[in-house]
Parts: sequence; C-alpha cells; structure tokens
Amino acid sequence: MATSTHSDQRYTDEFGIERVRDDEPGAVDKVRDRSEAVDHLMRMQDRYSSMGGNQYSAGITYFSVLAIFPILMLVVAGIATFLANRPEVLSQVQEQIAGSVDGEVGTLLNDILETAIEQRGAVAGIGALTALWSGLGWMNNLRYGVSKMWKVDPTAVGNFVKNKASDLLGLIGLLLALVLAFAITAIFNSGLTTYVLEFFGLGDVPGIRFVTFLVSIVVGVLANFLVMAWFVFYLPRTKVPRRSGLQAALIGAIAFEVIKQLGSLFASNALSNPAGATFGPIIGLMVLLYLVWRLVLYVSAWAATSEESMAQAQMPAPEPAVIRVRQEVNRGPGAGTAAGLGAAAAAIGAGAIALLRRK
Repeated sequence: MATSTHSDQRYTDEFGIERVRDDEPGAVDKVRDRSEAVDHLMRMQDRYSSMGGNQYSAGITYFSVLAIFPILMLVVAGIATFLANRPEVLSQVQEQIAGSVDGEVGTLLNDILETAIEQRGAVAGIGALTALWSGLGWMNNLRYGVSKMWKVDPTAVGNFVKNKASDLLGLIGLLLALVLAFAITAIFNSGLTTYVLEFFGLGDVPGIRFVTFLVSIVVGVLANFLVMAWFVFYLPRTKVPRRSGLQAALIGAIAFEVIKQLGSLFASNALSNPAGATFGPIIGLMVLLYLVWRLVLYVSAWAATSEESMAQAQMPAPEPAVIRVRQEVNRGPGAGTAAGLGAAAAAIGAGAIALLRRK
C-alpha cells in the first residue's frame, strides 16, 4: 500500500493544518470518528466555548433588558394616543378600572392614565430617543456575539454609517420576529382556542384538545423556523452557506419551541402567588432572554462549524515573521587566556632584566 502525502481531513483544522493526535484515541475521539453528528456537536461546543458564548449571552441579555423599557414607553405613548382620540373607549377603560379596583387605588390608576394621555408627546419623544440609542446598542452587541461564532471581526466589516443602518433594520426585524414567535404561542395557550372550539361546536369531540395542542406545536415550530432563519442568516456580518444555515434554523426552531412552552408554564405558575407576581416577571424575562440568546449563539456555532462552512471560511493570514540578524564575533575559548599569559610573561621577563642590570 502506497504512502499518502495528503492530510487527513478528520484531523485538519480550519487553517488546513493536520494536527497531531494520539496513536490510541480516547473513548470520545472514537465516538467522534464513527459519528459525524457527534463530531459536529463537539466542534460546535468547542467553538461556542472558545469564543466566549456564555459571556456574550449574558451581555446580550443585559442590553436586551436595557432596551425593553424605552420600547415599553413607546407602547404606552401609542396606547395613550389611541385613547386620546377615542374618548368613548377611554371612558370604558376608566369605568373598568374603577369597577375592578375599589377605593383610592382605582382613583390613582385613573389619574396615572390621564397623566400619561396628557404627556404622551413627551413620553413618545423620550422613549423614541432612548429606544433608538439602547436598541442600536442591543443589536450591535447581538451581531457582535453571533459574528464571533463565525470567527469574524465585526469591526472590520463595513463602515460606521452602513453598519448602523443595517443595525436599525435588524432591530425592527428582531422586534417583529420576537412578537410573531411569542404571539403564536400566547394565542394557542390562551382561552381563545377554547372559545373557537366551543363556537364551532368542537369542544366535546374526543381528542380535540390533543389535536389542538399538536397543531399549536407545529405552527409554533414553523414560526420559530422563520425567526431562527432570520437570526442565523442576518445577524452575522458574513455570508452564511444556505444548507448549513437552514439546518441550524430547524434545530433552533425545535429548541425555541421547548423554551417557549417552559416559559409559558413558568409564567402561569409564578404569577399565581404574590411573591411571584412581584419579582417573577422581571426574573422570568431575564432567564428567558438568556436562554434565547444562548440558543441563537449555539445554532450559529453549529452553522459555522459544518464542513460546508469551514470549507468556505476565509481565515485571516498569520502575522508576518520578523527576522532579526545579529552579528557576533567569537574569538574562541583560548584566545583571551593565551593573550593574558603572554602579557604576564613579558612583564616578568622585563622585571628580571632590570634587576640583573642593577646588580
């Protein structure tokens, strides 16, 4: 059998260099050799860990929460504007508040509502400026973290104006995607589904609840697939191969649906007691966002470590080598010693001659 000079693709990194390995691989390496899926999973984990996936997920979660409050200000300003233009609806809302909450609390809530309507312009202006500032920072950090999963330097791509315009479009798309994904889950988990079934006389059909649940899961996964595909293809500041991106989006869609179902279960249980109603929403929101961004970074690392993506990746050239030439003169080990002995002998001889002349 002839000896091959080609590198083994199983042990070749993204730089095209075949790395050394043990002659007797361990149990994990043996499983990776037999299963491409396991090997791909391990490459994804290595990429996620080496590029700081956990740290980026936590940082993106912080910027997400920071950007939510200005967006809520815009939502409040929009509702206030709607109520200001519909006095009859405003009267009904105030009556509902007064009927639901007795005493001074109901009066206080109505006063807050009237204040929000009167100052809707200032709320909208402040909310728009802060939402634009925090939202662009949110999107920039999100795209930075996802680009790192592809080993791409986000600061070296495009110019400042182009990147900010792209981040603004991405922010709008991000909000629409999140609203779409969570709205579908909320609709199917609310009482609206029961009302529709009762309206069409299907509430007593055997197994209809299970069928409805399966339909909600399928519709939710389809919506999640669109959201995850947008995340995978748009967020990194590089070109994503189509096959790898779609495969990662499908995996992310299924995992995203699991996160949403667990989130809805947590919300229903946490809000059932006073402590959960007070601290549960913000804690649950932060945990949910952290899991979502971690999932986004994981699926991005999965797409970036596929064989298709690694074959098309353009790795940066290594730093140029610097060669410094030093000129040294080596006299040899005995040169200095011989010269010293000769000088000593000459001095002794000169002293002896001078002594003999005196005598």
